Amino acid sequence: MPRPWNEIDWNQPRPSQAELISSWSSLRWEPRTPESPALTAYLAEVARTHANGGYLLGQLRAVEYPDVAQWFISRNRLDEYELFRLLFTSDIVRRTLPDLAVPATLGSDVGGLQQHAAGALVLDGLWAHLITGGGAYHRFAGTAREAKTLAAAAVDALVGGRFEDFRVDITHDAWTPWFHDVAWDSTYVLTDLRNAQITVLCVTDTD
Repeated sequence: MPRPWNEIDWNQPRPSQAELISSWSSLRWEPRTPESPALTAYLAEVARTHANGGYLLGQLRAVEYPDVAQWFISRNRLDEYELFRLLFTSDIVRRTLPDLAVPATLGSDVGGLQQHAAGALVLDGLWAHLITGGGAYHRFAGTAREAKTLAAAAVDALVGGRFEDFRVDITHDAWTPWFHDVAWDSTYVLTDLRNAQITVLCVTDTD
């Protein structure tokens, strides 16, 4: 496996545009299954609070990637490399997340995905708000503190306290037909830079 995505070789020259484009065909992904009681418990609340929509969860690890990809990703230039567009339009995403119904063509911004400056440090709060705010008809039945605890445990199952290794990108746009495009659309993309792994959580609801 090549170097981790957060390991920078400062002596490596910047790849050319031709090298960048040529490298796209060398990416190879492998599906993973994130499993933990804490994550299952949190997602059960997402399903309950977004009863007319639901969620999709996927995780993929890059098992092959060229030095060109590592150059851009290690410097936090994921957008310049168009990593998320390459991931979501790949055959493996279409097979492992078929319900997401990713369009045949996708812009480089993947429906407005934006990096959150605080990243995984605040993800538990964002996910707690997701269930306390709820969907069209249902909200978390417990207290905000209980929601925060539930979300924090789910984040810990994915992040394991390695906050510095993760980048978090978010959009609330309905970027595929799966989203209901009313008011409750969210996509969270967690990029584990140490392990070259990406976890995707999509949520939607409708009235």
